[in-house]
Amino acid sequence: MITKYIALIGATIIPLLAGCTTTPIALSPVGPKPSQPPITYGTGHLRVYSDTKTRVVSEDNYYPHTSYIIRDQFGRFIKHVPNHIGYMDEKPTLVTIPAGNYNIVAESSAYGRVTVPVVIEGGKTTVVHLDRGWKPSLNIPSNEVVRFPDGEAVGWSIVSQ
Repeated sequence: MITKYIALIGATIIPLLAGCTTTPIALSPVGPKPSQPPITYGTGHLRVYSDTKTRVVSEDNYYPHTSYIIRDQFGRFIKHVPNHIGYMDEKPTLVTIPAGNYNIVAESSAYGRVTVPVVIEGGKTTVVHLDRGWKPSLNIPSNEVVRFPDGEAVGWSIVSQ
């Protein structure tokens, strides 16, 4: 009898869980602001404006950025970045990382957990905007900016470089 109930519950839950899956968002790689030829050696920097969480400290509200994970281009774990020093720190962490191709797994304000391919160039900073806080100037050609499907800007495109 118990086996029958377990099978019935399992048959009910599995289709519900399958309905919760979403199609991942495919983004172009984000790189540093285009200016000069790419430098593919040395170290560069990464700053990720991930979604924020409200923290109350002594009746004041603070909005630290959520943590994220850096993976190499093959999906191997590289680093976990807390992305803030304490609950009152609202500036995302600047990470020094060897030049190369990576994937950032982070929370976005609009799409939840997303994976963003990034390119790190030596001596440059790649900035990823997942908190709806970046508005590039209107005269920027569309091929120079990576955007979410809703048009929200995420960062500079490496395709145009």
